[in-house]
Amino acid sequence: MLSSPFSPWRSVLTPQAALDLASVQLENARSAKSPELALTFCNDAETSLARIRRTVRKAYTASSRVEDQAVCDEIVNTYSELSELFNSLGHHSKAQASSKTRISNRTATL
Repeated sequence: MLSSPFSPWRSVLTPQAALDLASVQLENARSAKSPELALTFCNDAETSLARIRRTVRKAYTASSRVEDQAVCDEIVNTYSELSELFNSLGHHSKAQASSKTRISNRTATL
């Protein structure tokens, strides 16, 4: 029997560690030999970003700490990269959804 591709330990990662994980997943998507594998990595990165976003959105967007704003900026940038990758894979609706999330996060941080 196969185990779930989503490990339970991911939920205990710090926001920065989860961002690092999403970045690695995007790097893997860029270097994947097949579009199907690249899409899998993109979906994993999207899941990682969604978890971060739910966790930190309210706490960090109201914060004036430079470190917190830096994490918000990294989330926005990573969503932008994800949108570009989805677009290059021909998944335009997913690219548009990632772009809307990026804009939503950017607006919340201003």
